[in-house]
Amino acid sequence: MVKYPRTAILVILILALFMGSSPGWAVSQKEELEIGRQVQRQLQGQGVLFNDPIVDQYIRRICARILKAAGPQSFPFHFYVVRSDGLNAFAVPGGYIYMHTETIISLSNEGQLAAILSHEVAHITSRHFAKRSEAGRKASIASLAGILAGALLASGGGGGQNAGALGQALMLGSVGASMQAMLANSRADESEADRKGRDYMIRAGYNPRDMYGAFKVMNERSYHFSSEIPNYLSTHPGLAARMASTFGDQANKPPAPVDEAYEAIKDRVLALTALPKRARSVFQKRLEANPNDPSALHGLALIAARELNLTLANEMMEKALKIAPTNAEYLSDMGDLALRRRKANEAATYYEKARAQNKGLAATLGLARALELQGKNKEASSLYDEAVKMSGDDYPEALELAGRFFGQNGQMAKGHYLLSRYFGGVGRFKEAIFHCQTAMSEPAGGTYKISCEQNIRDFKEIMKDAKG
Repeated sequence: MVKYPRTAILVILILALFMGSSPGWAVSQKEELEIGRQVQRQLQGQGVLFNDPIVDQYIRRICARILKAAGPQSFPFHFYVVRSDGLNAFAVPGGYIYMHTETIISLSNEGQLAAILSHEVAHITSRHFAKRSEAGRKASIASLAGILAGALLASGGGGGQNAGALGQALMLGSVGASMQAMLANSRADESEADRKGRDYMIRAGYNPRDMYGAFKVMNERSYHFSSEIPNYLSTHPGLAARMASTFGDQANKPPAPVDEAYEAIKDRVLALTALPKRARSVFQKRLEANPNDPSALHGLALIAARELNLTLANEMMEKALKIAPTNAEYLSDMGDLALRRRKANEAATYYEKARAQNKGLAATLGLARALELQGKNKEASSLYDEAVKMSGDDYPEALELAGRFFGQNGQMAKGHYLLSRYFGGVGRFKEAIFHCQTAMSEPAGGTYKISCEQNIRDFKEIMKDAKG
């Protein structure tokens, strides 16, 4: 039996609840935002998200182009990567879009990734999730959270085979009876998302042939879904027919040229998320063909670091950096290795070189950590502020590191406030409430009073809903 992706059931559930095209009951934008936030906290708290600042920065740059092409939106969008060996991407209410790691690995270029993201953006701009059928009408935010817990168990997030079976039973028993009717009408939504998505990506400067190419990959790899999951639970139904109708004019177009920047991102995702044996085999074969392939060397270094072989990781990374000495990704990763070897001075040098090429979150947060270890707290403070501004609530590690730094250096209110955002973002609401309350009790806590009071109300409401 083919094992289905970790988050396949979760994706199915979310789409089933919110993709019905019946106009009988529309959720408000405020409700959409709250649903999206809760789903995000569930995923973040379960540890299924792949939080890598270099990959995140690359994807968000693409998404910014797509959103500009789509026009003004009524709420902000958020984009995340999910650790999963299945091909999928999915959107949930409130502007939250998720891409599976295996999808990134399987596509060929940036345009294909943009095509998938454009399609998901179109689902949200069309407000498909706000049109819920009578069955969806019965699913409150509280019951959604309960069903999500079952979905997370079913998706293999932990607990073993029995937990997975229990999760499937919880989810399918709660809403399975209405799923077929709800998804039977979703092909129209998919077709609308195809058309709008194609328009968005063209206006964003991408080639429409890449949309055909992306969906061709998705269609050919459909075997990743379990044979035990009914056909009507497909998250993207009718791909073959839609390829012929919406993308058919692109079927015979010549393929895109090699996209080296995208290949580097694919290599990074493969090295950091795939089984080491699989990833190592890919990179070793490439090195046999070209011993000076820096991305393959870098990939092997990342695998070695995952396996805690820091000496080998450093050796391979140095080889890659010798071939590509100004590569900001390699420089930042060398800084990370130096920090893990407790060499703060060496780490700072690498991060500074990386920031000279690209002032991204990875190098900025890394340099803040290195300067903190060197006792250069004034410089570190400025960089932590910069990192928090860059990351927002989308990269919790930045909030946690900055919160602990400021708390340890006398800015207690600020430190507790950032930690409250961190714990809230990962679904640990009791800790989030504690840090919000502590932040407000500090002498400088007035700065965060309004935000903390609102967050405490939100967190308590979520906890109340979770108890049913």
